[in-house]
Amino acid sequence: MRLGKPIASSQNIVVKKSGTNSDIIQAMVKYMPNAIYQANKRASIFKGNTETETCNNIWSFLKHNIKYVEDSVHFQDIRLPDRLVKDRKGDCKSFSMFTAAILKNLGIPCKFVFTSYTANKTPQHVYVETDSGIIIDAVWKKFNSEKPYTYKYYKKI
Repeated sequence: MRLGKPIASSQNIVVKKSGTNSDIIQAMVKYMPNAIYQANKRASIFKGNTETETCNNIWSFLKHNIKYVEDSVHFQDIRLPDRLVKDRKGDCKSFSMFTAAILKNLGIPCKFVFTSYTANKTPQHVYVETDSGIIIDAVWKKFNSEKPYTYKYYKKI
């Protein structure tokens, strides 16, 4: 697959079985243009009257319509927007790709947020935050809120 070329909606991005967190982050960034391309057709349905309302619409859709299923530690899979919606399940990587792609299509600048919840600095979770500070983490229990973290890293999209 080449960057920028549309990926079939039935396809997942598979990160190698022995891949590191760095491999996962690189794959997310590399395939973001494909996610943006796929999300273009549905982005407008999330548009609210304010940036906060738009972000809440995305969060609510994921929270109430897509089942969170964590990948195994031995196999990492990223579902692009079409596949996430088709399968109706995904993990934080897939939720984040969907969220960022919708926001990018609506002209709302954002970044990936990678967090760790232990003394280990290696990220365990990813979600999206807009440049204005709105948090969209549909894995977490509350909109515009985040689980208390030990370490936090940003990756501009």
